[in-house]
Amino acid sequence: MTPDSCALRVATAGAAAILAAVPAAHGQSTVLRADRPIEFIVPAAPGGLNDTTMRNMQRILQLLKLVEPPITVTNKGGGGGALAWATLAQHPGDPAFLSISTVNLLTNHIVGVGAVNYTDFTPLGHLIHSYLGFAVKPDSPIATGKDLLERLRRDPGSLSVAIGTSLGNTSHIALSLAARSVGADPRRLKTVVFKSNGEAIAALFGGHVDVAVSGLPNLAKRFEARTLRIVAVTAPARLGGSLSEVPAWRELGASIVVSGWRGALGPAKLSAAQIAFWEEVVGRLVDSDEWQQELDRNFGTKTRMSAAENREFLAREYKSYQAVLGELGMAKAR
Repeated sequence: MTPDSCALRVATAGAAAILAAVPAAHGQSTVLRADRPIEFIVPAAPGGLNDTTMRNMQRILQLLKLVEPPITVTNKGGGGGALAWATLAQHPGDPAFLSISTVNLLTNHIVGVGAVNYTDFTPLGHLIHSYLGFAVKPDSPIATGKDLLERLRRDPGSLSVAIGTSLGNTSHIALSLAARSVGADPRRLKTVVFKSNGEAIAALFGGHVDVAVSGLPNLAKRFEARTLRIVAVTAPARLGGSLSEVPAWRELGASIVVSGWRGALGPAKLSAAQIAFWEEVVGRLVDSDEWQQELDRNFGTKTRMSAAENREFLAREYKSYQAVLGELGMAKAR
């Protein structure tokens, strides 16, 4: 290599580093006004995973200076996220308003309790996959995931299963897929719904139910303390860390992959430049070490998606949930 070519490579690398250090260089000032705050609309009350997700987004975006304007967070709990999405829908074409997509955005529409769907907004990228676990007490006769599947195969109504908040949510869908995987009728499941995941897990500890299905952040600490056993997770493959000993359902021959995912969601009618801007910002966010630390802390999994890929993902998820909820007799005819 000649000295000139070496110098050229060094200069090129230096220029690339400078460009990489300029956050959201995609015409930020032409997309967002520096003197006007960005508003994050949380589809939940304070506390919980949706609120934590958006507040972590706010903190990291500002810490890394990925956006110029300040970010405010507004909680719009109610209707399983419907109030927040109705608020977002009032700002078509305005890139200063963001929310997150969740499974509820799709299932609310499928069962007829939500007027809006993902198609009424602009998906901007994926943020997190948050998988679920099937948990039993340490002294339960159900020692493994295969034991659970066998019980469901023999008599799906013989087990009482606790889930949090509502029928038709990710826990209910995962349980229905488990029953379907062994040829059982999901409608025969003895599903007990509690007001919160905490109450569902408390019912398991109290011996009032046989199994609890919940998000891993709700189960992991108890699993680490050996106060409950997780017999399987709904991830595509085994997870790392303290959960590495827990098999994924796919290992046990059951096609059960369910995630309480969340993605960045903008209002309708964003321009191509506005979409490109937020797509870049969301990509930088999820690629950051700071975001990975939050994923690790909350047992989340990263999957990088472009805005277009995220929209395609939501379309596939919608069809999948529509099929399961249809089998349960919950899908509204359209």
